This record gives sequence, C-alpha cells and structure tokens, in this order.
Amino acid sequence: MKINWDDYYFPNEMMEQADAIENLMKDLQEQLVSVAEKYTNVKRVYIVGSGDCYFIGHAAAYAFRKYANVESVGYEAYDFYLMRPKVDEDSMVVLFSSSGKSLYVLKSLEYVNSCHGIAVGVTNHADSPLGMDCTVPLVTTATGVSKSFPTKTSTSGLALMYALAAQMGKVMCPENAVGCDHLLEELETKVPDVIRRIYAEEYSKIKVNAQKFLEARTYAFAGSGPARSASMIGAAKIIETNRCRSMTTNAEEYLHMNGFAIKSADAVIVIGNNISDHRERQVIEYAHNQCARVLVIGDVACEECETVVHVAPFIDELGECSAVLASMVVLHMFACELSRLSFKDPDAPHDVDLKHVIDLLYTGPVAGWQV
Repeated sequence: MKINWDDYYFPNEMMEQADAIENLMKDLQEQLVSVAEKYTNVKRVYIVGSGDCYFIGHAAAYAFRKYANVESVGYEAYDFYLMRPKVDEDSMVVLFSSSGKSLYVLKSLEYVNSCHGIAVGVTNHADSPLGMDCTVPLVTTATGVSKSFPTKTSTSGLALMYALAAQMGKVMCPENAVGCDHLLEELETKVPDVIRRIYAEEYSKIKVNAQKFLEARTYAFAGSGPARSASMIGAAKIIETNRCRSMTTNAEEYLHMNGFAIKSADAVIVIGNNISDHRERQVIEYAHNQCARVLVIGDVACEECETVVHVAPFIDELGECSAVLASMVVLHMFACELSRLSFKDPDAPHDVDLKHVIDLLYTGPVAGWQV
C-alpha cells in the first residue's frame, strides 16, 4: 500500500516551527515582562522536564546564567524529584509538560509548592494539573498541540525560556540589557527568518544526501556548550521517528572516548555552537579517518566530500543561543527524511505497546496520541 507522507503529523509540524516561535513570542511577551518584574528576588533557576523538555533545559540554563546572572541547572524530572535540590522562596522552578500530565513533573511540582518556591508551568493546557497548580502558568497554545513526538513544542519552548532569561536579565542585571535586547530581537525576527531560509535552501540538500546516512549502524551526535541540547534532540528524533540506535555527547567526550567505537557503518552528526569550532573540526577529521559518514550543521569549518556533508553554514549569523533553535530544525529534517526513505512511521512506534508506555509516563490521556 502506498504511504501518503502528507498524512503524517511530524513532517507538517516540522515545517511550522518558524511560525510557532514567532507566534509564541508575540503571544506571551507581556506575560514574560510581568514575570521578570515581579520576581526580582530570584537567586536560582531550575528547568525541569522529561524527554525533549529535559534536553532543552541544558541550553535554557546556559541562557539564565549568561543573561540573568543566576545559578541555573537543567534537571530531568525524575532526577529532580529524587535529588530534591534546594528550593525556597528565592527559587524559580520551570516545569515543562506539554500535556500538563507528566507524572514526575507533577511530583516535582508538589515538592516545589511544599517549599514555597516559584513554580512556572509551561504547558499547552491551562486546565491540566500543571497549569492549575503552578504559581505562574505559561500556556503555549500559540504553538498548537503536537500530535506526535514533540517538534514545534520543543523549539518554541526553548525560545520561550530564552525570552524569559532575557527579560529577567534586563531587570536584574542592567549591565546585560544590550545583550538581552539583542537576544529578544533575534527570537522575534531573525530566528524565524533563518528557519524559513533553512526550509527554502537546505531541505533539498538534506533530501539529496540522506541516502548516504540511511540505515547506519549507529547515529552519533556531537554538540558542545548550548549545542549539547541540539545533539540530544537530534539523537531523540532518530529514535522516535526511525527506531534506530543513536548516541549523544559533547565534542570533547567524543574525542576522549565515544569516537573509539565509530566505524565505517556509522553516521556522525556534528553541530556547531557559534562560540568555537576547534573540537568540532577534530571530531570531523577523526570520524572521516574512520570512514564514517559525517553530517555537519552550522558554524563549523570543514571541507565537503562524498562522505562529509555540510548543511546551513549561515546559522553562524545567529548568537550561540539562537543557533541551537535553528540547528534543531535541521536535525528534525534529517530524521524526517530518513524516516521517509525507510518507510517508517515518524509519528508513533507501532511495534511497541504505546498505550502501556503512556499509562506509565502520564497521569491521564495525552492530547495528540490516538491510542
């Protein structure tokens, strides 16, 4: 039976990310300003979530440290619940759950509320347990509900955290105001423009070269600094849309350890961070010498050849935070094209009992999953 690719959600939501970020920035701008002006006493920010919501926490924490000059750490929700880091009235805990029903996000919320912390709930559903029980609900309906694995909700959620960090920085660290304004301007205009340029100019290159990377033994992602979040998202998308083995690390640890396992049957995806490309260039050289196929994204100098493909070098026009968002879009496209070529359903792993998995992860039915 012929598969109509347009009937799947993931390929369509992938192409909606520029609009989702743009809409979210307009929709929640006033609320973010209000939050920043109200909570000037914040001394630490924790970002808590699972899956994609955990992955983007690494880049979000970097932005809070840089722009708002506050201690900030990204936590996986179950780890946060188990480790119970210090939370008090000077602690802001951002809890991510698109459904508002993620089990350990809600248990973490209970802990934060018991400690009188500032619980910021980021969700698509205001009437969910997270939306109703948090201190500050940031309702992301401007992005639309994701009907498969998170796509536009991941990139727009990270953009939202960047914007909150910048707004808090303007109030709490006036000396950072210029940098904060620059980041906000990028999020509102330049990031959507760069993503649309990726749609227009780079998707065709990914399609032409995807066959080289099809059915690799392992997909190894390397991203450092804020780009660590992008590498984690990229690895997750390969698993979610293709059910293939993937791994993720930063460039330094790739060179120290993970690179030893790479062979000619593997694919290595190197993601630029717009700060330095020294280790990234070495990862490319190392992987190329082992005859692996290499995909390079963004601001990394390299020489293209039959087994080394460079996509979207113009991401170097963005700052290091904004570049993560654009790189994630490229990684979504890469996973999507591999899924199309291998005739795999990019929306749901039908070879597992998905209903059972959802029952384990969530406290109720999840919008978008038709199980």
